[in-house]
Amino acid sequence: MVQRERIADHVYVFRSAMYAQVNAGLVATDNGCILIDTLPYPQETLEIAQYVKERLRSEVRYIILTHSHADHVYGAYLFPEAQVVGHLLSRELMIRQTRPALIEARQRSATLSEVHLRMPTLLTEQEATIRIGDFTLSMNHSPGHAPDVLTVYVREEKVLFASDTVMPVPYFINGNIDDLRRSLLVIQDTSPVEDVVQGHGEVLLRGEVQLVLKEQLEYLDKLEAGVEKIYESGGGKTELDAFEIEQCGISRISLNGLVQQLHRANAYFLYGQMRRREKQAA
Repeated sequence: MVQRERIADHVYVFRSAMYAQVNAGLVATDNGCILIDTLPYPQETLEIAQYVKERLRSEVRYIILTHSHADHVYGAYLFPEAQVVGHLLSRELMIRQTRPALIEARQRSATLSEVHLRMPTLLTEQEATIRIGDFTLSMNHSPGHAPDVLTVYVREEKVLFASDTVMPVPYFINGNIDDLRRSLLVIQDTSPVEDVVQGHGEVLLRGEVQLVLKEQLEYLDKLEAGVEKIYESGGGKTELDAFEIEQCGISRISLNGLVQQLHRANAYFLYGQMRRREKQAA
């Protein structure tokens, strides 16, 4: 069953129990709801649809897809009347990457057999705003985890949906570490913020937001320095595998230990970039 959390008077978070604690958000207004991402499996997103219809006596008018990754977009088809909002790049990435991945995933999981992608039709490149009822949602481009990530700030409730720019461990193998640093610094300067909803995992409360963002920026610095040291000393797989997430200041406990796998993928990605740069320079 999906975990539901009300984090402000009109803002809800729904957390997947089936995959990596993915978060979807809901802003409820007198003129309908805005859904921020969906959950990976249809049965979980259907719980959101049921809550909107039966408990809130409302409907979803807009879906903001914060980026094109499968675990955030698969459920959009369950709200056929809603307009879908996304970054300009998301449409291209969903056609080129997400759709082929879905075809493969259907072969492995019968629960995805009816899923079909809904592409964003309302597109933004840098900044955009949706005003509905008494609420203003500001979307900002936040690349790094992926090139098409958007964050969503609910001004009246002082809640920031940070998408996968903020996760229990920064993760950038589909993006760029320098872009991610810049995006984290932008979030660090966003004010006023009461709560930050990560793309995965627990909601960050006001008193811990700045501390977590500082730790994440330090993680990126320590990770990059550690991988560079391994590369320059002639190390390889053995040394990368021994380079634990705790050495970069992040606990491995979050997401049921998945963060260590994400950390290792980051390290391999950076190492591969260093090898390619050396070959190009030769």
